[in-house]
Amino acid sequence: MDRPAIPQTDRSLRILHLEDSALDAELVTEALGAVGPSASITHVSSGGEFSDAVREGGWDLILADYVLPSFDGLKALDLARERCPDTPFIFVSGALGEEVAVEALKRGATDYVLKERLDRLPITVLRALSEMRDRTERLRAQEALRRSLEERTALLHELDHRVKNNLQLLLSLLGMEIRQTENKDVRTALGYMKQRLHALAAAHRDLYDGQGASRFDVTTFARSLCAELTGELTDVNVRPEFELDAVEVEAERAAPMALLFNEIIVNALSQAYANRHGKLKLGMKVRDRQLNFELADDMFTLEEKTAARESTTGAILKALARQLDAVVEWPEDEPAVLVRVVMPMQGAQEHP
Repeated sequence: MDRPAIPQTDRSLRILHLEDSALDAELVTEALGAVGPSASITHVSSGGEFSDAVREGGWDLILADYVLPSFDGLKALDLARERCPDTPFIFVSGALGEEVAVEALKRGATDYVLKERLDRLPITVLRALSEMRDRTERLRAQEALRRSLEERTALLHELDHRVKNNLQLLLSLLGMEIRQTENKDVRTALGYMKQRLHALAAAHRDLYDGQGASRFDVTTFARSLCAELTGELTDVNVRPEFELDAVEVEAERAAPMALLFNEIIVNALSQAYANRHGKLKLGMKVRDRQLNFELADDMFTLEEKTAARESTTGAILKALARQLDAVVEWPEDEPAVLVRVVMPMQGAQEHP
């Protein structure tokens, strides 16, 4: 077995040794010579001296006898664990039964060596120091990881804040243009653009509120978007109904899916409900790793279906469908269904 390495420092190792026997202290010092010349040993022989030394701090290792006049090793151990809990503590004693040794280890002792076996002391000390070094390095790595995570989280919040502000600025600018233009067609086009931008802002909000998310809640987004759009209608009364599975997808698909759903719902409301009231039924099912999203009503007329399919949003829907590897269908043989979207859901999560 390889000999444990001594932790490399720019100073000598400071070892505190509690021992009331000068001879035993000398024997321990001699045994520790095998550890290396960099060890500086301070001997104390009473509880008061030990308490003062522990209070001083800066020790790399503590050695202690178990039986001392008016003091004992367990009291020394408790004091050391209170004042310097990370410092290895090794009992070096001639009277340490098995039950006492187990109790000492339970209370935080690192190890123990019997005085008649001082040949074991160097390897025990080196192992304790090596374990302390590994533990210290692990704690440093964990602290570095924690700081890195905090920095990344702060950066994410800053980026989120800036994106929200920029989106809000663009929405405000579009609102100003809509109010100022007298051209009805331009106002309509700008209104569609503002709604698309609003859908992107909503998707961003759903993803990054709180600590940020790696998944996009499709169901919550589709429900809230439909409720919001139908609630803004003034000339017709459209009541939304939902039959939605709980579905999440990868965060990178949030933007195209938000735009696709927005385009389909806005298209349906503007083309298929122009002159009547009705229900807008949203259905979303995941079967065999495919998402089926559809808009339905009690009955759509052929004219309504044709107007929705041939509207100016057709090119946008095709582009978004290609990006999502989706298929947009306008089923003529299903009067209740206006449009259906079928797309593969690699990495999708469906919740019961």
